Amino acid sequence: MKTEDILKSSLKELEISYLNEQLEAIKNYLDVVYEYNDKFSLTGTKDKQSILIRHILDSISILKYQGIIFSDREKSEKVLDVGTGAGLPGIPLAIFLIDKEFYLIDSSLKKIGFLDILVKELKLQNVIIVRGRAEQIARDKVYRESFDVVLSRALARINILSELTIPFSKINGKIMFYKSIKLRDELSFGKEAILRLGGKVDSLLEIKVPYLKEYRSLLLLKKVKETPVIYPRSFNKIKKQPL
Repeated sequence: MKTEDILKSSLKELEISYLNEQLEAIKNYLDVVYEYNDKFSLTGTKDKQSILIRHILDSISILKYQGIIFSDREKSEKVLDVGTGAGLPGIPLAIFLIDKEFYLIDSSLKKIGFLDILVKELKLQNVIIVRGRAEQIARDKVYRESFDVVLSRALARINILSELTIPFSKINGKIMFYKSIKLRDELSFGKEAILRLGGKVDSLLEIKVPYLKEYRSLLLLKKVKETPVIYPRSFNKIKKQPL
């Protein structure tokens, strides 16, 4: 089956509307990731069809819940992708949510080099690349508690992930983690950390990514109060002494 056919049928199944130029942009993104995959160590997935299904479709699947996660009223909404790697999920989402401003953070100079190439080749006007470690950038007043939506995909356990992401969110902002079907078990170890960092569990959502055998779970948090100034700690402390 052609990648374009997989993409079109998947968007239909997920009830995601699109323009032809958005479809072309996703295809171009897939081509660039595939071309530069080995050079920049972007993903362990090597064949083009699997990159489309496991990474791109997985990233945009949350648009099925667009009305819950993103605001339709605030056109200047700022979205942060923490640990973006090859630009996932930020780049595919930025292609569809052209009225949102996406910030992509990664600490790898190699990945940042790729993202700079990518943004230029795709002519993305709503994407800003930021190099650095999340736990350090979150202490910068330019970024701390300044985002409407914070996203992270397959990065770490919930208690660790919460400390790396919640400090970025505005009060009443949303934080969303892409997780496996085992989310409920993992959440039992992360609830205390979420509360301590100023968040609360808003929704647990499940989604079937087309052509992917396993289900995905999405954890949506809401920021209800300021994050204490001591957080985030250094990554060594976060890892060795998780909340």
